[in-house]
Amino acid sequence: MRKIFFAFLCLFSLNLYGQELPNLKNVKLNKKASYKNAEPTIVKVVDYLFKTPIDKKNKARNNAGRFLLDWMNGTPDHVFYLEEKETSFFNTDPDLLLMYMAALTKFSLEHPTAKEKQTQALGAMSLILPYLYQQSDKKTWTKELWQLYDASKNEQLKEFLYH
Repeated sequence: MRKIFFAFLCLFSLNLYGQELPNLKNVKLNKKASYKNAEPTIVKVVDYLFKTPIDKKNKARNNAGRFLLDWMNGTPDHVFYLEEKETSFFNTDPDLLLMYMAALTKFSLEHPTAKEKQTQALGAMSLILPYLYQQSDKKTWTKELWQLYDASKNEQLKEFLYH
């Protein structure tokens, strides 16, 4: 899991921040308590990611992604499961995978008692798929991603993923 985070940290290493985001360079993630204190900022970062279209040239968005990954990689208060079964739909595009991770974070923060891997993954899928349908370039979607979206749209996501 840490290897995935490191790869994404390298991809999202730009330095400018957007006006809609808090000043992320003032948020330090250097102590255990700092991760908990950063949760309100993480909520804003995730909301920002979901409000902006995927755009590799958007430096503020790239920085938001980098900050999210730094936080996910270091927080001692949350466990994020990045299982091949779920991430395989998004791993052809780093932006799609970032949005899955943002969805996983959003669901986990909004449902702190939902600790089971499957529950978290299904919750994240219910957040990311409508966003991707509206915001991403569907021409680049794999056949499997379309099948996942169709299963979600037909309320058969759990059956599609786990049966």
